[in-house]
Amino acid sequence: MTGRGSFNALRLSCGLASIAIIFQILLGALVRLTGSGLACPDWPLCYGLWFPTETALAGIQSVDYSFGQVMLEWGHRLNAAAVVSPLIVTIFLFAWRERGVSPITAQLSIATLVVLALQGAAGGLTVFDQNSAWSVATHLGLALLLLSLVISMFRMREMSKFNWKTRTHQNSCQVISLLIGLVVATMVSGAVMAKVGATFSCAGWPLCNGQLIPNVGDSGVVFHLIHRFLALMTLIGVLLFACWMHTLRHLAVLVILQILVGAGVAMIYAGNSVTLHIAIGVLHQFFAVMVFAALVWLFWTPVPASSVGCSTK
Repeated sequence: MTGRGSFNALRLSCGLASIAIIFQILLGALVRLTGSGLACPDWPLCYGLWFPTETALAGIQSVDYSFGQVMLEWGHRLNAAAVVSPLIVTIFLFAWRERGVSPITAQLSIATLVVLALQGAAGGLTVFDQNSAWSVATHLGLALLLLSLVISMFRMREMSKFNWKTRTHQNSCQVISLLIGLVVATMVSGAVMAKVGATFSCAGWPLCNGQLIPNVGDSGVVFHLIHRFLALMTLIGVLLFACWMHTLRHLAVLVILQILVGAGVAMIYAGNSVTLHIAIGVLHQFFAVMVFAALVWLFWTPVPASSVGCSTK
């Protein structure tokens, strides 16, 4: 299969991989929220097993987690190995076949393989390093990088309509790059905040423990405030640039929803079920990933002159 057929297959593979990576990130959030990060204490096996059945685990005395927690961690690994990895390899094969037609796509496909390998190593490191904050943050950051590469390759399918080199030098591209950086920093800070146990260091919202300026002598409060500050900077950035770039206006709504869900994380914890807490947390991660993916998509979207500039209408 060559020419248009390979390009269509490449685009389909990129689309499926994007969905699989997003699902993988959400699975990771679910693993974290349920305290299942070390439910499989070894890697790549789980208690020395490739398939940790309930019967097999019952005969192991050192299992300190429920079967459901073990399945969550194992399922997270399974999706990475059986779904994400084959799709990334498929993307590389299709892109490499068409390297003469689209060299940039082939180069990006090589980058996806490298990031995939690093991501796998980071996954093992999070286990061996006992789910330390920095290892979890690195794991998430690499997942976002992999997602951005796959989405970019999907968009490269349309590069025949405009010059991608010209696109990357447009002012709107630079603005979106800044916003992407803010979103990544916010998400990574959220992962660190959770791993150091600072998720609920600030009770209530928008105040922190009922104070506008809380006690910053508490490191947990500091980690929490950094996350809130970055989220606020992201919102302000999107709202400001939405006036200039009309394509960002729908994204502004998504960012607002994301922040409101984040507020829900702080407000619903006391007196509510663990299930609700987990559901809100996963939803918070989902909106964050959607904002990130939308920004990467917009990065490769040509901006017509009519959609740039503030309007009073």
